[in-house]
Amino acid sequence: FSLDKKVKTWKVSPKIFPTELSASTQAKLKEVVDFAVAEYGERSLPELTAEDKVAVAAEKAPTNDPVIQKLREVFNLIRSEYEELTDQEHDEVINLGGLFVIGTERHDSRRIDNQLRGRAGRQGDPGTTKFFLSLQDNLLRIFGGDRVAGLMNAFRVEEDMPIESGMLTRSLEGAQKKVETYYYDIRKQVFEYDEVMNNQRRAIYAERRRVLEGQDLKEQVIAYAERTMDDIVEAYVNPELPAEEWDLGQLVSKVQEFVYLLRDLQPQQLQDLSFAEMKTFLHEQVRIAYDLKEAEVDQIQAGLMRQAERFFILQQIDTLWREHLQQMDALRESVGLRGYGQKDPLIEYKSEGYELFLEMMISIRRNVVYSLFQFQPQGQPKAAAQQETV
Repeated sequence: FSLDKKVKTWKVSPKIFPTELSASTQAKLKEVVDFAVAEYGERSLPELTAEDKVAVAAEKAPTNDPVIQKLREVFNLIRSEYEELTDQEHDEVINLGGLFVIGTERHDSRRIDNQLRGRAGRQGDPGTTKFFLSLQDNLLRIFGGDRVAGLMNAFRVEEDMPIESGMLTRSLEGAQKKVETYYYDIRKQVFEYDEVMNNQRRAIYAERRRVLEGQDLKEQVIAYAERTMDDIVEAYVNPELPAEEWDLGQLVSKVQEFVYLLRDLQPQQLQDLSFAEMKTFLHEQVRIAYDLKEAEVDQIQAGLMRQAERFFILQQIDTLWREHLQQMDALRESVGLRGYGQKDPLIEYKSEGYELFLEMMISIRRNVVYSLFQFQPQGQPKAAAQQETV
């Protein structure tokens, strides 16, 4: 303990104890405390450790610690003295009819009211509960309090006259059921909204874990590249149109934008190919280009391409996932207005959220492919050895 640190005294207000201990019990308690100080050392235990030992002594679990055993003995003595008084008070309360719980309002949930009533009958003891309500309480005001107030004014009932009616009690319980149903629907809807994000989170985290564990990164990147080539073909080639109307020049330009190693690719090479054959041809070309890129990078440092694959995939996943979360938050805030157009906001949120997720995954694939083919590592310059001629 430092000199400037406040030392815990362990003293509490004597008002919390039901009675004073007898002299013999106090002497026994002091003897046990002195024994504990001799065993552990004065102020040698941290506060949490000391509290834990006292808590164990108050239980019945077996222990071999002599200090805890002696503490348990004196604890039982103290409890027996206190129980002599508390048992008498308990019997007096029982003879008077038990605990009387007074409620000043009704909660929105019947469960909370039942818990309050349960305070009056613990472990089979008798008890009574009574609720006093006002017509200005929120629950009565929202669900029928005005009608009761109107009847009171019509019959000129005094304001301080109590009203006891089974019909009023039943209507109040019906109002509580409506409120409980309302809050249940809210919780259910929140859960369904969160479930959309949970499914997307599981998918993106599984993808990220595969990268961290280094499972087939090269094949994963090649798969990204092949799907990117498919996207390009589908964007510039319509299989329902004649081959003469296909914009092969723009297609080749877009392919070279992603894979500069295919700069020798010409539109004439694709003219005689069908839609499916064009995809297969580009798959072969991008795989050859990636092997060339890997050989070029690994000349600088062996295994550098695997490190680059892991870096770029993780970078794109983390960056685009953060942006996607912001987009989903904005979508959730705005989708509620779709209800005015007779559309289910939850269905709209699921549909548009799925589209945003697909766009994010496509962006991850394309960005990784572009970054890896544009990757130009710089080799470490070799320091020339300087020789001095004497």
